[in-house]
Amino acid sequence: MSEHKKSENTLKEMEQERLFLEEINNHLENNETISKDVFDRFSHELRTPIAVIKAYADMILDGKYGELTPLQKEKFTIVEENTALLIDTIMNMIYKIKERK
Repeated sequence: MSEHKKSENTLKEMEQERLFLEEINNHLENNETISKDVFDRFSHELRTPIAVIKAYADMILDGKYGELTPLQKEKFTIVEENTALLIDTIMNMIYKIKERK
């Protein structure tokens, strides 16, 4: 599989995770409950790896690993933006869950 195809698959997976998190966030806004297990899973298993992905995307965009082609810069900008959205969504969920306790 080419690197371009792998990047597209990764972006699609990130978008699916973001949509899933938005759905859960919508459930929270509608006063539905979420279990502590689900909360713990999102808090650790999603937020931490996504933060690492965002950090590396930022370093790559900053040129820490060499110069990027325009296409690479475009794709890493998309990764950076989507990881930021995912982190914000997760943090909003955490805030709303903690607010209810």
